[in-house]
Amino acid sequence: METKQTFNKLTLAAAVSLASASAFADVPVAELAKNIEMYGVLDFGVTWVDDEGGENKVTARDSVNWGNRIGFKGAIPLTDDLQGVFKLEHGFKLSDGVVSQYDTMWGRQAYAGVESKKYGTLTYGRQYDFMYDNFNQLNIGGYASTYGGHHGDLDRISGWRIDNAVKYVSPSLGGFKFGAMYSSDDRAYADQGQAWGMGHAPLESMSAGASYFGGTWSLAAAYVKIENDTVYPLLQAGVPSLQGLTMDGAGTTTDREIVALGGFVMLGDFALVLNTTQTTLSDMVNSTGAAEDDATQNVYEIGGYYPVAEKTLLIGGYQHSELEEYDFDEVTLGVKYDFTDAAWVYTSYSYMEGSDDTLVNQGAAWYLENSSTNTQQTARIGMILTF
Repeated sequence: METKQTFNKLTLAAAVSLASASAFADVPVAELAKNIEMYGVLDFGVTWVDDEGGENKVTARDSVNWGNRIGFKGAIPLTDDLQGVFKLEHGFKLSDGVVSQYDTMWGRQAYAGVESKKYGTLTYGRQYDFMYDNFNQLNIGGYASTYGGHHGDLDRISGWRIDNAVKYVSPSLGGFKFGAMYSSDDRAYADQGQAWGMGHAPLESMSAGASYFGGTWSLAAAYVKIENDTVYPLLQAGVPSLQGLTMDGAGTTTDREIVALGGFVMLGDFALVLNTTQTTLSDMVNSTGAAEDDATQNVYEIGGYYPVAEKTLLIGGYQHSELEEYDFDEVTLGVKYDFTDAAWVYTSYSYMEGSDDTLVNQGAAWYLENSSTNTQQTARIGMILTF
């Protein structure tokens, strides 16, 4: 009886396979393939840090300025104006092949939806919020070097994802675009014992954004609110205490709210970039107790880039950040040389100085350990290959 059932299953599977093949028999392979694009980014190089956990280090590091990835994206026509769209993007480390986003196979992005030239795009899945969409490209220090990203990345400007998210983005209306996103805190499936970890947890969140592109100038705004989030003020921002709470490296649960404004203007060949963000951490709780009040971080950044020679771009940025009683200043310089549109080398230098009692950690956080003092310097030379 078991043999017969197995035979029937195999017969059915073969029949379905043949039927599927028959359905596409008249469709040229090129027509099917052109709907799907495979792409990737490889970033590798050497970083010097003058003080990382009290040590002067020179080490090979990858996935720094650009996260290493391999991805698939596609657009499948449905009607004259409507198409199905999707993106699956996997992040990994070149050094050892380990998955980058907390053991998540498609941790960088995983979404699908529909797109209309007339009405906009509606997608569902693991997606970036509007801080990334509208401000990642305006983080000019972070463009020169991830170590020049916004202090601690508490404002999520370097690019974080939201799970279980529904997102709408309008079409361009004479250069103006807007959008909104919402994610519930319900798991899509029952808990099966997996460790969700930072950056991949059930959170209730909302985000909105708007931008205007005027050719030689642009303006952008974004808003993000995440309830029951987790931040690490000591490891991310180097602060020993915050609103009555001692920061010992453990996670602090909080509701996080972010607002951002920024833009750029072309002055001949020079691009001037400005942005500011405000991040409010409310209802903070960790192992040392509950916070007395909300904590607020303000970041102000100015910088730009200029083509100093053929295929060579000079990039510079300065940022000042304030996290309650702590102040931080960082200067970043970088040079990018393009061999081709798909391959380039870059070099950068960053210097950060914080208030006397801080243990600073440059840029977008999680790339470096805290310094043993209130200053930290980095230099890097790297190469990026894309396909």
